[in-house]
Amino acid sequence: MVKLYLMRLLGIITTIAAYTMVLLGALVTETGSGQGCGKTWPFCHGQIIPGTLTIEGVYEYTHRISAGLGGFLIVLLAVWAWWSFKNDGYIKLFGLLSILFVLAQGGLGALTVMFEGTWGKNYMLSIHFGVSLICLASVLLLTIRLFQIKSPRYERTRLQAQKYPVSRRMQYATWGLALYTYLVTYTGAFVRHSGAAMGCGTQFPTCGNTILPSIFSLAGIQVLHRYSAGSLCLVTLLFVILTFRSYRQRTDLVKGSIWAIVLIALQAICGMAIVLTGDLMVIALLHTTLISIFFSILCYLCVQVGWPWRSHPRGQVVVASQA
Repeated sequence: MVKLYLMRLLGIITTIAAYTMVLLGALVTETGSGQGCGKTWPFCHGQIIPGTLTIEGVYEYTHRISAGLGGFLIVLLAVWAWWSFKNDGYIKLFGLLSILFVLAQGGLGALTVMFEGTWGKNYMLSIHFGVSLICLASVLLLTIRLFQIKSPRYERTRLQAQKYPVSRRMQYATWGLALYTYLVTYTGAFVRHSGAAMGCGTQFPTCGNTILPSIFSLAGIQVLHRYSAGSLCLVTLLFVILTFRSYRQRTDLVKGSIWAIVLIALQAICGMAIVLTGDLMVIALLHTTLISIFFSILCYLCVQVGWPWRSHPRGQVVVASQA
């Protein structure tokens, strides 16, 4: 049990480190510090300890150091958990995803440095953010799984899931909401990396006299994100209604859906505040935090309802075996 407690502690620390990577990446974008270390990677201006650094260099190099430390912790946690619980399917899955996506995150980070100033920069930065979200969610789910092992509370949840199984419709609804959220996140990331946060000025909900501005303009990119984010709020509300109407006995789904609707509401308020305050940095960072937590919760709900494409009796929830 001591080893499990230590592993859980490492999971918490690693989750914080993964979130810090996301937040510092957003800070680098907000401050325009992508070239703070020049076009050298992974070190700053080709040096492990650079002689002098601008404030942009401090932001960028801090992000790189945190990414390196976070990557090490993620690999350590995943390998340790996998070695300790070899028969746990979820441990293997989340551990593998954590390693794959932290490696992809590092590779994309290097590419964004080398492609800085080219046409492909904004697209790669947006993909970089999306990959970092999956990495964070994978680490968080791995940590949650470690807390579920040998937990009486989790055993009650598992028995409740067997007593009140979900339908395939609910499974597809949950996975569909998570996928749609991920796609909407890319529109937000593209707004940020293309400099379109103030594409409509401080006007909200309108964007001047144009309802559908050109998608190739900053205003068009901003409006596209507004429409997609608004539809996400509506879809999330419908998902919560479905959960309460059909699965009120499932406390895991009910609590998760409540968190989801609260977070998407706060996310919408944050988005409005960004426009009305002229893209205030602290609000933009809070915006990033909220969408990270929101997406992670949806991933947790996906795990709770099970895989809709797997062949199993209708509504049965797939539960990983405990080691």
